Amino acid sequence: MSIKILVLGGAGHIGSVIVSELHRLDSTAEITIADKNVEKAKEIAKMVGGEIKILHVDATAEDSLVNAIKGFDVAVSAIGPFHKFGVPVLKAALRAGVNFVDINDDYDATEEALKLHEEARERKVTALIGMGATPGITNLLARHGTRKLDEVSEIGTYWIWTAIDPTMGPAIIDHYFHAITGMIPTYRNGEWVMVKALSEPEYYEFPKPIGSWEVAHAGHPEPVTIPRYIKVKNVCNKGGVWPSDLNDIAKVFSTLGLTSLKEIRLGDHIFKARDIAVAITLALSEITPPEETEKSVGPLYERLGEYALTGLGLATIVKGVKEGKEHIIKYGIAYQDATKATALPAALATLELAKTENVRAGVYSPEADIISVEKLINNIKKEIKIELVETEIETL
Repeated sequence: MSIKILVLGGAGHIGSVIVSELHRLDSTAEITIADKNVEKAKEIAKMVGGEIKILHVDATAEDSLVNAIKGFDVAVSAIGPFHKFGVPVLKAALRAGVNFVDINDDYDATEEALKLHEEARERKVTALIGMGATPGITNLLARHGTRKLDEVSEIGTYWIWTAIDPTMGPAIIDHYFHAITGMIPTYRNGEWVMVKALSEPEYYEFPKPIGSWEVAHAGHPEPVTIPRYIKVKNVCNKGGVWPSDLNDIAKVFSTLGLTSLKEIRLGDHIFKARDIAVAITLALSEITPPEETEKSVGPLYERLGEYALTGLGLATIVKGVKEGKEHIIKYGIAYQDATKATALPAALATLELAKTENVRAGVYSPEADIISVEKLINNIKKEIKIELVETEIETL
């Protein structure tokens, strides 16, 4: 009997690729796209092929979500931004009694989701949250690295992301603005503390051809979840976007409060500042003079080639002690398709969850090892190259 999978937001930027990856990985799976945009969902289904079903769903109506989710083996959600939709969609899955996967990438939504752990256990539902690229692959690599050490002192996750992918929608831009706004959580000296978003910038060297880019503290789930499952003293997450001009614009937006949720009156209408910033960002390709675009994007293509438009860089660093000596374990990824890097772990985890019996109920992040970290990493490596460098630190 084939497994039944519901892809919530399956007509969207990432959701559509989750649909494609699910079908590629298991062509016998019964996949249903649940989305408010039925026409777009039909286009995705036709493009992917197979007998994919379509279901209209309103993510703002809990009863609509619950009724849509009931009866499936697993529901996987790509409905963002997750600081708005992450917890309501998870709650709907719990009410429906259906195992769940998402790509929740917002720190506050992750904190709230983890509070539903006991309810999930009572309802005998397993929920795997943050199963994308970052969080997701970064967390899996953190767990993988800790197994190489006797003690772990520090874990860092780093990412750099394209900001010029023409298929990006408002949700991913909203997420980034959310991540670089105000005070955000990190983990220092064994406790969670708040730091200013975009503080402590540094240049991080990702694998070629991505190379060195500026990253800074960004609000993300990794510092929220990793210390819950791994004994560690410090966990940080730093990220940024390319080209550098757009990264600088985002920093200016944040400094001026344009990424906040403060309300602004324009004529007879009131808008949130962030909504205006998102709209401006989405329209930059239309309103920016072509010669200015060329100044920014031209060198980017010369540097990154096929990675420029849709690529990303990821890294996880694990520091600790092995056999009495300090070690640094560095994982790095340069990949030309950020959407697939996000969709693939979600699809793999969804299929594993659907096929695995007696999985522990509760709400978990990737490094909890509810679905085998080793198996997920091995399957990810079939599509995405992961560089590994382990260094022993010499002491005088």
